[in-house]
Amino acid sequence: MKSFLISLLLLLLLLCGIAGNAIYINHVANDMSRMTEALPDIGEEGCAEAAASLRDYWERNVPYVGLSVGYPVTDRVSEQAAVLSACAACGDLFGYRSALALLQDAIGDVRRLEKISIENLL
Repeated sequence: MKSFLISLLLLLLLLCGIAGNAIYINHVANDMSRMTEALPDIGEEGCAEAAASLRDYWERNVPYVGLSVGYPVTDRVSEQAAVLSACAACGDLFGYRSALALLQDAIGDVRRLEKISIENLL
């Protein structure tokens, strides 16, 4: 009976960990999505600072996100955030918009495995 209760407790602990991880990953992805939508365009005041802030936010969270999201996805987000920040700093309009679009797509990939859907099972 003791082993059953311990096993049940461990199962509940595991489920709480899985749920907490999903909440954290979605929280980071939602924050980054909001930040990308709020980014000013090239030429507007604060564009370079906002892009650098987005990159810094990702760099603070990537060690924890990387525990459950694969390296190719986290690396792609890191690369696009760096390109976005660099393009904002030098005023490259086309590079900025391209990096922004690719970053938004990569952010969607971060949260893809945290959703229950048929495409994740296949």
